[in-house]
Amino acid sequence: MFKLKNKEKLFGINKEASDHGTPVFEKELDPGVQAEANRDGTIFVQRGMSNGKIANAVAHEKVHLKQMQQGRLNYTDDTVMWKKDTRSPARVYTRQTMVEGAHNLPWEEEAYQETKK
Repeated sequence: MFKLKNKEKLFGINKEASDHGTPVFEKELDPGVQAEANRDGTIFVQRGMSNGKIANAVAHEKVHLKQMQQGRLNYTDDTVMWKKDTRSPARVYTRQTMVEGAHNLPWEEEAYQETKK
């Protein structure tokens, strides 16, 4: 007998962590990375994390999605562009010279502050 997988299993969607407009996908991420916010409104989380860690990571990444929607955060494969507010000039950070997720990066500071318990 042939049995089809449901779409959540097939695509790696975490149904509990997803909400309308923000699907959350579980996948293998780079070492040390728990989650990533994507410009298309999706969030990737490290496969195998506990539900609690996933919830915290998704809350943090939703702050980054909001920053991107406001036009304050953007990125390429090589750079991250940040504006402290919509009227400020953008500052460009080179990924080679920064530690991704570091608490002292301004967009991360804001996300950690907003998701403090």
